[in-house]
Amino acid sequence: MDIKKQVNQADIHLGQVLSSGKSVSWRAVQSKEKMPAVVESYFVKLSDNQVEPKPIGILSALLAGFDRIAAKPLLILPPVLLDLFLWFGPHLTVSSLLHAAAAGLSIPAGTDPGMTEQLALFRETLNLFSERYNLLTSFSTLPGGMPFNFLFALLTSVSVGIPSLVAGRMPVLTPIGPAAQLEILDPMFIILIWFTLALAGIGAGAIFHRLVVKQTDPEAEFNHLWRDWMKLVFLAIGGYLLTVVILTVGMLVAGINGLTYIALPVLFVAGVYIAFTPHGIIRYRLGIWSAIKQSIRVVRFNFFGSTGYLLTAFLIMWVSTYKVWSLAQEDSWIFALAIMGHAFIATMLIAGSYVFFQGRKEWLEWQLARIMSVLNQEESKLTEE
Repeated sequence: MDIKKQVNQADIHLGQVLSSGKSVSWRAVQSKEKMPAVVESYFVKLSDNQVEPKPIGILSALLAGFDRIAAKPLLILPPVLLDLFLWFGPHLTVSSLLHAAAAGLSIPAGTDPGMTEQLALFRETLNLFSERYNLLTSFSTLPGGMPFNFLFALLTSVSVGIPSLVAGRMPVLTPIGPAAQLEILDPMFIILIWFTLALAGIGAGAIFHRLVVKQTDPEAEFNHLWRDWMKLVFLAIGGYLLTVVILTVGMLVAGINGLTYIALPVLFVAGVYIAFTPHGIIRYRLGIWSAIKQSIRVVRFNFFGSTGYLLTAFLIMWVSTYKVWSLAQEDSWIFALAIMGHAFIATMLIAGSYVFFQGRKEWLEWQLARIMSVLNQEESKLTEE
């Protein structure tokens, strides 16, 4: 809606409106001539007796997520079924390839002792990883139980995926014996399988998140599935490339004292600002760039609240994964209970994140609408004078 404004005051500039992505500006110049300006907005109209809403709190969002999932427990079925398949199903291994890669990490003579120790540790980790890695776990883009899971999710903003406890823990035993293993030797075939499974996993994750969003907001409308799917795929590609660059730079500057302590907070803050990008794509049918901008806008005005929710969610996942679910042995049926518990908590946190983001977004829009209402009243007074 276009509105002409004529004011004899200093310049006033409002940030971009979240739902439309258009900038809202109201500019007037103190002059004898009246300088009109155009305001583009989709603000809701405020009534005189409308009560100012309060921004939803972290605990309220978590409780809302719990209530939504408890009211429809079938929503935990996708992560449960995925984990059961990854646990009992066949394991596609690449142990020979990873062992060869570890053996190729030779340490030249005269290498710095610190670098030598890091390379030796990395080689040992790679050997252990090769014994447990299941290529099928690439179907889950949101694995639980991995130390870098939270930072990885923030950096890539690929939080749209079916949560999996097994993908992070990578068990090789089951209550009925060792899992069947099929080793793949062709590197190109490995890349093809990984890419195909990751692509399918993002699509399945988009469906899963749409079901969760529908439970948190029954009036939510969605784009065609393939559109959201492709947006999330391109977002994932950009996220993975960003992660590779960050990890490469991090390894190069690891020896520079003090630089890591500066880089990590910067990466964390940047991750927080883009953490809600998938929410804009799924819930508000935005493009990738518009969703990134929307996430940045909401977090900019709710930085401590957004950071608090993400840290709280991470703490809940970390405590439950490493202090509770880790108690269950992978060859015990009790591990199945851990899978169900992880599925419920992960789905609850995802639902809570949508509730939190929607609540903070609507609160911010209300504040912007109130500002516009005040400006309209001031303009009317000036016009009457």
